[in-house]
Formats: sequence, C-alpha cells, structure tokens
Amino acid sequence: MSSGPHIGLLMTYNEEDVIEETLSHNAQFFDAIYALDGSTDKTADIIKRFKNVKYLIKDQELFPKRVIKDGVRQFLLEKAQEECGFEGWFTLLHGDELLIDDPRKIAQKADAKKAERINWRPLNFFLHSSQKETYSPTIPVREQVVYYEPGVNLEIRQFKNKKGIFYNLHQHNNLVPYGIHWKPLLDFPIFCHYVIRSTKQFETRYFKGHAHNGFNNSSDKNDVITHDTINQADIFRDYLFTSTKQVRKFDGDFLEFDPLKRPGFLKQYLNFHKYRG
Repeated sequence: MSSGPHIGLLMTYNEEDVIEETLSHNAQFFDAIYALDGSTDKTADIIKRFKNVKYLIKDQELFPKRVIKDGVRQFLLEKAQEECGFEGWFTLLHGDELLIDDPRKIAQKADAKKAERINWRPLNFFLHSSQKETYSPTIPVREQVVYYEPGVNLEIRQFKNKKGIFYNLHQHNNLVPYGIHWKPLLDFPIFCHYVIRSTKQFETRYFKGHAHNGFNNSSDKNDVITHDTINQADIFRDYLFTSTKQVRKFDGDFLEFDPLKRPGFLKQYLNFHKYRG
C-alpha cells in the first residue's frame, strides 16, 4: 500500500437514508475521516457512530447563514494535516457515493507513477420507471437502486497529501486544492453515485434549499433533477443524464468498469467519450 495515512474528506447533506450504507462500506479504506455536514436530518448522528471519523463539524459553525462552497474543505484539510501529518493521500467523499475501487490500491499505483491527482468516474444510479410498482422505502438503497448510467464526467477525487497545498475558500465546482502537481494517474477508478433513490431524498435534497446552500454542485438548467414540481414522473425515469441506450441494470458485475477487469487506459479513454454521446 501507499506510504502514509489514507484520509477521507467527507461532505454530507440530508443523507440519513443512505449514509450508513455508504460509510459502512467506505470507512474500511481510511485511517481517518474528517467530515463537514450541512444536514437538517439525522445524518450527523449516524456519522458519529463510525470510529474512524475523527472530526465532524456543521456548516453553520463555519459560515453562519452563508453559502458553503467547495473551498471550505480547507478546514478539513488543515485539521487532518495537523493531526495526521503530510504523508499519504486524501480522498474526497460524499454521503451518497460508494467507492468500488480501493483508493489505497489506486494511490499505490499513483505513487509508482509519481502522479499527484487521480480522476474517478461516477456510475450514476437512479430509480427506473420499471420500478414504480415495486419501490419500497424500507428496502436498503443498494438493493433497490440498481439501474445506472456510466458517468459522463470525470472528477478528481484523490490527491497527494503534502505540505503547501490549500483550498481557496471561495473556489467552487473545483475539487482540487492549489499546489497539486498536474500529472494524473492514467486510470479511471469508479464509484457509485446514488443520484435519485427515494421520494424523501428527492424532496429534501433538491427542493428545500440544497441547490442554494452550496452542497449541490449541479448548475445546469437542463439537469433532469432540477424541476419546479415533485411527482412520480420526476423520480422514476427511463434515463438520467445520457440516453436509454446507456442505462444498465447492475447484476453483480460492472462489466468493463470492474476494477479487476478494467482495460488499458486508451480503451478507457475511448469508452469515456463514447458514453458522453
């Protein structure tokens, strides 16, 4: 494994329905997790149950009545470096995302290539129109939300922990701190993003201030999850961001996205552009 600690920087907002599932899986990969929560539900209470969550702060303790931007991760980064030093790697986490690749193994690859940043690719999960009659809020999210689209974007979610890196508190839609070398790892590890998973989640996250408090990075006016009304048609969909051609049902194998079966970088790159269409 890569030398030094593996640290997660977590941001959450109203994810009590899924946070225990995602953290129960993701926590195994990290020596420590530092969390910033803006929730009005019980998300923070659930986060506190995990032993390797070393620090948890609420958004309004940082910026009362102000919009939270990506740059506030600086407070988590500073705290982590103060307690863990300047070695190892940081991984950016969100409460509704589940890592498929092991970030420790990915960081080991990056260290071998002297890369300091790693692009991750989301698989965007959502409730499919075929599930209207079978949906139940009592079924665990991972068992029920099984339709997904290959991600059309890449996000830098891992970077080297070293002295001198920092976030500008005002930066937004940019997850990388200043001071990280430009060289990326030529691989696209993957994570599951549970974009639309329940009626309650859809309402509390997207229609009660989530899009305005900074925890939602979506700003595209054509984004399918930003509607003026909530109804069954909004929640159950034939597709999410791309087209019906890209929708898949998870059957235990992520096909070419499987960490152990993933092809070389060139084919990954060509596939990435294929799915963007």
